[in-house]
Amino acid sequence: MRRVLLLIAVVLFGACKSDERTPEVSSGAARAATSGQATEIATALATLRKEEAEILARTDFLRRPPSSRALGPNPYAIVALTGAPWSSAASGARYAGLLRGDSRLVLLSDTLSELSSVPAPRSPNSLAVAPGGRLFVVGELERRIARYAFRAGSVVEEASISIPSVIAPRAVVADQRALVLADFGADALGALPLDVATGEKPAALAADRSTCRGPFRLALTEHFIAVLCLFDHALSLVERDAKGLPGREVARITHDGPFWGVSLLESLQGVFVALGGVEDRPLDRRDKVFGYVDSFVYLYRVEPGQAPTRHFAVNSSVHGVLTPKVLKLDLRDQGMRLTVLGYGSDRRLALDFNPFEPAEPRVTLSPAVPGCSDAASNGDGLACANPLLDAFVEIGKDPVLHTVRPRESRDPDARERLGEALFFTNLMAPDASSDGRLSRFTCETCHFEGGTDGRVHHSGREDIRVSTRPLFGLLNGAPHFSRAHDRDLTAVCHNEFTVANRGNPVDPWFALRTDRFPFLASIGVTELLIAPLELRRALLAFLSRFSHEENPAAFRGSDARFTEHELAGAQVFRERCARCHSARLVATDPTTDVPFDDWSKRVLSPEGPIVWSRGEYARTGVLPYVDPKGTRIPSLRRLYLKRPYLTRGSARTLGELLEAVRFSDDEFLHAGGEARAELRALGPDQRARLLDFLRLL
Repeated sequence: MRRVLLLIAVVLFGACKSDERTPEVSSGAARAATSGQATEIATALATLRKEEAEILARTDFLRRPPSSRALGPNPYAIVALTGAPWSSAASGARYAGLLRGDSRLVLLSDTLSELSSVPAPRSPNSLAVAPGGRLFVVGELERRIARYAFRAGSVVEEASISIPSVIAPRAVVADQRALVLADFGADALGALPLDVATGEKPAALAADRSTCRGPFRLALTEHFIAVLCLFDHALSLVERDAKGLPGREVARITHDGPFWGVSLLESLQGVFVALGGVEDRPLDRRDKVFGYVDSFVYLYRVEPGQAPTRHFAVNSSVHGVLTPKVLKLDLRDQGMRLTVLGYGSDRRLALDFNPFEPAEPRVTLSPAVPGCSDAASNGDGLACANPLLDAFVEIGKDPVLHTVRPRESRDPDARERLGEALFFTNLMAPDASSDGRLSRFTCETCHFEGGTDGRVHHSGREDIRVSTRPLFGLLNGAPHFSRAHDRDLTAVCHNEFTVANRGNPVDPWFALRTDRFPFLASIGVTELLIAPLELRRALLAFLSRFSHEENPAAFRGSDARFTEHELAGAQVFRERCARCHSARLVATDPTTDVPFDDWSKRVLSPEGPIVWSRGEYARTGVLPYVDPKGTRIPSLRRLYLKRPYLTRGSARTLGELLEAVRFSDDEFLHAGGEARAELRALGPDQRARLLDFLRLL
């Protein structure tokens, strides 16, 4: 395993001029960089650019694995196993967990050591345990729910429930009455009575109940289903019918920004809903500071026939708990307790309160580790699945890590792991403030799991609003961001330190003391001080590997070919769209153009490697332009993750985007062409076929 190099450096105070952007500190505490520091930065970035060019030259984009398997086994979900047959099992199984990178279901002991494992659907992301000992697992790349049972001391797959109409299965929950599934790709719910789901030949499940956009988490109580939706920044509370199946929506909680975690507690006084998410107010980009994006924890109560009532909103960033994904709401003798783990920080937050008294919650902090994506109760503590550290973790008085070694996925080296931690935790701005509109945040605050969150925000420049975009596949997608002012990945890696620290009297060209973050030792970082260049080198190593997951709509096997309709859509795309969205493997390199005859093979391959961009600007009518030359032509890879569409997020769906298109032989407009009689629109059949093709990208 490669180690992060030790370079002796000192932390310098003030601000420096980056190679693309000029930092602005609202406190006025910035000072000009010394000429010596400016020379040091220029030399370091020249070194990094050379290394980036070498990485780009040796990367085979046609055979590049997704980062979910290139960056470790990724323990992603965990459930506690209680009741028969688990309680009487001689094997001692206490938990079941999912390894997303290795596509395996594992049984774990009470100390989180692996007892056995079996294959799971590709890229598994959710599992549920039902009474009677059945386990259900879904992964985004397979249209089935795998069902497992405990037999002869181990877990075995006994059946699959077909979900043929589902696009991207994302979450599954179960209890004694029903099995419920969320389809992230089609914004829908599906369900089966549990006796049907556990039958010898279970019926197919149809996800035919529309819900909010981007459902990715579910929670159950006796009478309600909570659906957490990424792109709508919403919690939909759905009533269950007599069979436990989804009924009507009884409440919706919507914020100005995404939610990441949810926990429910039903009582005679209504349903209590705990939510972890970003601050509920518009992102403020004045002075180019990321303002009002602290992490918050909320508690709502929903009573029959009444609008949800907010009981409290606690700024968890103030307490050092960032990106709260794991929330556990429990009854206590004197009221309730909400336990919170932040993916981006190494503290556990406990909030004790009486929901019927006006007092603020009592706050207790204790040690934890960053990176917990899911957790199950473990006495007074939690057992968490942690893809950041590639471990299952006991979160008790002190955290105890049980590292998972990969079977199929690649084990990343220490530099890549450090880069991943810089992206997902507060390491990039360890001394940021939450005072006023300043915020303590991570990259994931706007880019959930590296993707996007559906947010459209003011850019801080004139009247320009922009939508967030995924940060996967940056290595071959330059230039970056809407204005394309970051011409390569080196610029991104340097400038993001400036962005993360802007507004604070901290020089972004800092060295990191690792003794402040004990968890770094678990990923192979043993040096006391990491120099500024090494921090950026680590972020470059991670982002170079941070590639797209396979497209669920295109996951068909090695010999798949376009259908007749998809081929017709590809032909429309070649004629009308490819002039800007070129079929290239590297956006800025025309020698990597993929011939039309090879589109089917490449689009339907697991890698789906075509960028669909040419790394230049275009003026397509989407106003106001972010640059005098227009807007950077965006990559179209994995469009289902990029909602809403267009630079300003003005198209909620691909259908809306295509309806607004107007073109001639010499011009193509995504907006603003309706009033010009000389321009043509796409016909209904062209739109339908083109939509069939775009869903595959």
